[in-house]
Amino acid sequence: MQNLTTTLLRDIQSKRQIILPAGKAKFNWIDIENIGEAGAILLDKFQEYRNLTIDITGLENESFETVTRLINSSIKNPIKFKNVNPFRFYQIKKREGMAKGMIIVMILLHFLPRFQNEPQISDFYERLTGKQPTDLKTFIERESNLFDKQ
Repeated sequence: MQNLTTTLLRDIQSKRQIILPAGKAKFNWIDIENIGEAGAILLDKFQEYRNLTIDITGLENESFETVTRLINSSIKNPIKFKNVNPFRFYQIKKREGMAKGMIIVMILLHFLPRFQNEPQISDFYERLTGKQPTDLKTFIERESNLFDKQ
């Protein structure tokens, strides 16, 4: 979720857009606060979880179109999702001064999921903490003041 308030925030604030080669792909959205909480518990109970593969996910898989709608329901100055092909994305970000390696990573993270199944959702966080992970709507409402800044 924090990619919305870090990596993607500049475009949201200055261009009023999320620009990615993501198409209609759905991504799993998890709050770093949930990951940190789970990590602290796992470290505290290290012997119990030692050598296990842990899958921590959020509650929902959503596209950037849905994310944009959720953001727009919490702000006054609406944004749009702009789907671009990987070559166009590379050109845009290179012109903006983004490092080539970062551009390639963003292409891989956002373009390749278009050809994969939706991510599996795990209930491990809930079993570990006794509560549900932060949902996307709650996160967006919590951070909405960042999305309206220009």
